Amino acid sequence: MLHVSCQPSIASPWIAMPPLRLGRLPSGLGTADLFVTITDDDRPVLRVDLYAGELSAPFKDAITWGQRVFVGYGNAVYVIAPQERSSSTIILGSYFGAFYAAKDFLLVASGEGLLRLSPRGEVIWRASELGIDGVLVSMIEDSLVKGEGEWDPQGGWRPFVLRLDSGELVL
Repeated sequence: MLHVSCQPSIASPWIAMPPLRLGRLPSGLGTADLFVTITDDDRPVLRVDLYAGELSAPFKDAITWGQRVFVGYGNAVYVIAPQERSSSTIILGSYFGAFYAAKDFLLVASGEGLLRLSPRGEVIWRASELGIDGVLVSMIEDSLVKGEGEWDPQGGWRPFVLRLDSGELVL
């Protein structure tokens, strides 16, 4: 079973493993902003070095979902296929906020919107303009996504309701 971990530094055996480098790679590389390690039944599989560049990265998270690893950091979600040592990047347009995962769906919240991803990491739908400084999902029931977006920081939250299948705004 795949397991993922994020840390600000790494040690053995990871330090000797050639990394998959993602993000805004500086010309001289230098030290990554975040190290992601992926294991399969405690066996090291892949080390990923993430570079945020000059971007602010207030939140980070990494999850395994299906056969992929999803890492939210900076203004992007990185979709990693560990066995192939390959990845794709989904630019969010704002900072990464949180993952909301269930057996049948993966939602990604950013500072301004919400996305639904397929198990392969493809965007099924995007719901934009749900907030300007944070989007939170509070509940998913009856095929509806209920949450709040912050429109007037600090504390000016407004509710929203989306259809889970299409991302269409209901309220």
